[in-house]
Amino acid sequence: MPVGEVARRYVEAYRAGRMDRALTLIDPGLVRVAPAETGGERTELRGLPDIMANAERLTADLEIHAVTADGPFVGGDRFAVRFTFDQTHRPTGRRTEATKLSLYTVAGGAIVREEVSYFDPPTQPH
Repeated sequence: MPVGEVARRYVEAYRAGRMDRALTLIDPGLVRVAPAETGGERTELRGLPDIMANAERLTADLEIHAVTADGPFVGGDRFAVRFTFDQTHRPTGRRTEATKLSLYTVAGGAIVREEVSYFDPPTQPH
């Protein structure tokens, strides 16, 4: 599947709240580079189980009200998506917006790498 098609399907699945569909476009050995999520200690997460466990840890105290996805912006074997999360931190009741940019690399019709940059870094749970 061409990069543009992978990108389009991924963003459409995300917008529809169909993470099951989005996951079918990801290689099980995905490498995620997101130092802001790990406090800079581990810059790479490898494989879906590790990545999903990190996502659960980061969102455990959050109520996500809405997510917007701008893009995809395709170039070569990569595409970018800007995500904005409307969320409430349950322990404090503080509602905020967090924005990140994900740059995805596609090989063999699947997403094999995600590099994440935050406009608003996530708060590390204690």
